[in-house]
Amino acid sequence: MCLTMIQYYLFGVIMARLPMVTISDIPDAYNESFHRATERRSGLTSTVQTLFAHPRMAQLLDGIYAEILESSAMEAWIVCTVGLTVSHELDNQAIWEAILPVAREVGVRETVIDAIYAGTAPRGLLPKEGIWAHFSKEILGSQVRDSTWQAITHLVGDEGAITLSVLVCYYEMMCRLNTTFELESG
Repeated sequence: MCLTMIQYYLFGVIMARLPMVTISDIPDAYNESFHRATERRSGLTSTVQTLFAHPRMAQLLDGIYAEILESSAMEAWIVCTVGLTVSHELDNQAIWEAILPVAREVGVRETVIDAIYAGTAPRGLLPKEGIWAHFSKEILGSQVRDSTWQAITHLVGDEGAITLSVLVCYYEMMCRLNTTFELESG
Protein backbone atom coordinates (compact mmCIF):
# COMPACT_ATOMS: atom_id res chain seq x y z
CA MET A 1 0.00 0.00 0.00
CA CYS A 2 1.41 3.39 -0.96
CA LEU A 3 2.07 6.11 1.62
CA THR A 4 -0.84 8.28 0.46
CA MET A 5 -3.32 5.42 0.96
CA ILE A 6 -1.91 4.80 4.45
CA GLN A 7 -2.22 8.53 5.20
CA TYR A 8 -5.79 8.47 3.95
CA TYR A 9 -6.81 5.58 6.19
CA LEU A 10 -4.87 6.67 9.26
CA PHE A 11 -5.20 10.43 9.14
CA GLY A 12 -8.25 11.06 6.97
CA VAL A 13 -6.28 12.85 4.27
CA ILE A 14 -8.70 13.61 1.50
CA MET A 15 -7.49 13.10 -2.03
CA ALA A 16 -9.44 14.19 -5.08
CA ARG A 17 -11.31 11.35 -6.72
CA LEU A 18 -10.67 12.73 -10.18
CA PRO A 19 -7.50 14.15 -11.66
CA MET A 20 -7.11 17.85 -12.28
CA VAL A 21 -7.55 18.01 -16.05
CA THR A 22 -5.22 20.16 -18.11
CA ILE A 23 -5.65 21.41 -21.66
CA SER A 24 -3.39 18.61 -22.93
CA ASP A 25 -5.77 16.00 -21.46
CA ILE A 26 -8.81 16.94 -23.53
CA PRO A 27 -9.66 16.66 -27.24
CA ASP A 28 -8.75 19.76 -29.27
CA ALA A 29 -12.44 20.38 -30.00
CA TYR A 30 -12.91 21.39 -26.35
CA ASN A 31 -9.86 23.66 -25.98
CA GLU A 32 -11.82 26.89 -26.42
CA SER A 33 -14.47 25.74 -23.93
CA PHE A 34 -11.78 24.73 -21.45
CA HIS A 35 -10.04 28.12 -21.66
CA ARG A 36 -13.30 30.06 -21.39
CA ALA A 37 -14.59 27.96 -18.47
CA THR A 38 -11.39 28.01 -16.42
CA GLU A 39 -10.74 31.70 -16.98
CA ARG A 40 -14.26 32.77 -16.02
CA ARG A 41 -14.40 34.74 -12.78
CA SER A 42 -16.56 32.28 -10.85
CA GLY A 43 -13.85 31.29 -8.40
CA LEU A 44 -14.70 27.64 -9.14
CA THR A 45 -11.72 26.85 -11.33
CA SER A 46 -10.84 23.53 -9.68
CA THR A 47 -14.36 22.15 -9.87
CA VAL A 48 -14.81 23.27 -13.48
CA GLN A 49 -11.37 21.99 -14.47
CA THR A 50 -12.10 18.60 -12.91
CA LEU A 51 -15.39 18.40 -14.80
CA PHE A 52 -13.39 18.39 -18.04
CA ALA A 53 -12.66 14.72 -17.37
CA HIS A 54 -16.01 14.59 -19.21
CA PRO A 55 -15.58 17.49 -21.68
CA ARG A 56 -19.13 17.51 -23.06
CA MET A 57 -20.63 17.68 -19.57
CA ALA A 58 -18.21 20.43 -18.53
CA GLN A 59 -19.07 22.40 -21.65
CA LEU A 60 -22.80 22.08 -20.95
CA LEU A 61 -22.49 23.12 -17.31
CA ASP A 62 -20.24 26.03 -18.15
CA GLY A 63 -22.77 27.05 -20.79
CA ILE A 64 -25.40 27.38 -18.07
CA TYR A 65 -23.14 29.65 -16.02
CA ALA A 66 -22.15 31.68 -19.08
CA GLU A 67 -25.80 32.15 -20.00
CA ILE A 68 -26.58 33.37 -16.48
CA LEU A 69 -23.79 35.93 -16.67
CA GLU A 70 -24.15 37.02 -20.27
CA SER A 71 -27.88 37.04 -20.88
CA SER A 72 -28.95 38.70 -17.68
CA ALA A 73 -28.31 42.09 -16.25
CA MET A 74 -27.41 40.48 -12.94
CA GLU A 75 -24.64 42.34 -11.21
CA ALA A 76 -21.55 40.38 -10.18
CA TRP A 77 -22.03 41.17 -6.48
CA ILE A 78 -25.48 39.52 -6.59
CA VAL A 79 -24.03 36.41 -8.27
CA CYS A 80 -21.36 36.21 -5.55
CA THR A 81 -23.86 36.83 -2.74
CA VAL A 82 -25.90 33.89 -4.02
CA GLY A 83 -22.77 31.72 -4.34
CA LEU A 84 -21.63 32.53 -0.82
CA THR A 85 -25.08 31.85 0.59
CA VAL A 86 -25.37 28.48 -1.13
CA SER A 87 -21.86 27.39 -0.18
CA HIS A 88 -22.49 28.38 3.44
CA GLU A 89 -25.87 26.65 3.62
CA LEU A 90 -24.38 23.46 2.15
CA ASP A 91 -21.35 23.76 4.42
CA ASN A 92 -18.91 23.67 1.53
CA GLN A 93 -15.85 25.54 2.76
CA ALA A 94 -13.89 24.93 -0.45
CA ILE A 95 -16.49 26.66 -2.61
CA TRP A 96 -16.90 29.43 -0.01
CA GLU A 97 -13.16 30.11 -0.07
CA ALA A 98 -13.12 30.04 -3.87
CA ILE A 99 -15.93 32.60 -4.21
CA LEU A 100 -14.86 34.87 -1.33
CA PRO A 101 -11.99 36.76 -3.06
CA VAL A 102 -14.12 37.31 -6.15
CA ALA A 103 -16.99 38.55 -3.95
CA ARG A 104 -14.74 41.07 -2.24
CA GLU A 105 -13.32 42.20 -5.55
CA VAL A 106 -16.76 42.85 -7.06
CA GLY A 107 -17.98 44.80 -4.05
CA VAL A 108 -19.87 42.47 -1.74
CA ARG A 109 -19.73 44.35 1.55
CA GLU A 110 -18.00 42.72 4.52
CA THR A 111 -21.23 43.13 6.49
CA VAL A 112 -22.98 40.89 3.96
CA ILE A 113 -20.15 38.35 3.95
CA ASP A 114 -20.10 38.26 7.76
CA ALA A 115 -23.89 37.81 7.99
CA ILE A 116 -23.87 34.97 5.47
CA TYR A 117 -20.93 33.30 7.23
CA ALA A 118 -22.65 33.63 10.62
CA GLY A 119 -25.84 32.18 9.17
CA THR A 120 -27.85 35.26 10.14
CA ALA A 121 -28.43 36.68 6.65
CA PRO A 122 -30.73 38.33 5.70
CA ARG A 123 -31.22 39.68 9.23
CA GLY A 124 -29.29 42.89 9.77
CA LEU A 125 -28.71 43.51 6.06
CA LEU A 126 -30.12 46.16 3.81
CA PRO A 127 -33.18 44.75 2.03
CA LYS A 128 -31.50 45.20 -1.38
CA GLU A 129 -28.66 42.93 -0.16
CA GLY A 130 -30.51 40.49 2.05
CA ILE A 131 -33.15 39.48 -0.48
CA TRP A 132 -30.62 37.49 -2.53
CA ALA A 133 -29.53 35.44 0.50
CA HIS A 134 -33.14 35.03 1.62
CA PHE A 135 -34.28 33.81 -1.79
CA SER A 136 -31.32 31.39 -2.01
CA LYS A 137 -32.10 29.93 1.41
CA GLU A 138 -35.74 29.43 0.53
CA ILE A 139 -34.87 27.63 -2.71
CA LEU A 140 -32.45 25.35 -0.86
CA GLY A 141 -35.13 24.68 1.72
CA SER A 142 -37.65 23.87 -1.05
CA GLN A 143 -40.08 26.45 0.32
CA VAL A 144 -40.15 29.66 -1.67
CA ARG A 145 -42.90 31.80 -0.19
CA ASP A 146 -45.17 33.85 -2.43
CA SER A 147 -44.00 37.06 -0.74
CA THR A 148 -40.37 36.23 -1.52
CA TRP A 149 -41.19 35.37 -5.11
CA GLN A 150 -43.11 38.63 -5.49
CA ALA A 151 -40.19 40.62 -4.07
CA ILE A 152 -37.76 38.96 -6.50
CA THR A 153 -39.98 39.42 -9.53
CA HIS A 154 -40.56 43.04 -8.52
CA LEU A 155 -36.78 43.57 -8.55
CA VAL A 156 -35.75 41.52 -11.58
CA GLY A 157 -38.91 40.43 -13.41
CA ASP A 158 -39.93 36.91 -14.35
CA GLU A 159 -36.82 36.24 -16.48
CA GLY A 160 -34.58 37.49 -13.67
CA ALA A 161 -36.37 35.27 -11.15
CA ILE A 162 -35.82 32.26 -13.41
CA THR A 163 -32.17 33.20 -13.85
CA LEU A 164 -31.69 33.58 -10.09
CA SER A 165 -33.40 30.25 -9.44
CA VAL A 166 -31.10 28.52 -11.93
CA LEU A 167 -28.09 30.30 -10.37
CA VAL A 168 -28.94 28.98 -6.91
CA CYS A 169 -29.34 25.47 -8.34
CA TYR A 170 -26.09 25.83 -10.30
CA TYR A 171 -24.14 26.71 -7.16
CA GLU A 172 -25.86 23.90 -5.27
CA MET A 173 -24.80 21.48 -7.99
CA MET A 174 -21.23 22.78 -7.99
CA CYS A 175 -21.03 22.41 -4.21
CA ARG A 176 -22.33 18.85 -4.41
CA LEU A 177 -19.96 17.97 -7.27
CA ASN A 178 -17.04 19.51 -5.37
CA THR A 179 -17.91 17.34 -2.36
CA THR A 180 -18.44 14.24 -4.52
CA PHE A 181 -15.06 14.71 -6.21
CA GLU A 182 -13.45 15.44 -2.80
CA LEU A 183 -11.79 18.61 -4.04
CA GLU A 184 -10.01 20.79 -1.52
CA SER A 185 -10.60 23.98 -3.48
CA GLY A 186 -13.37 25.38 -5.65
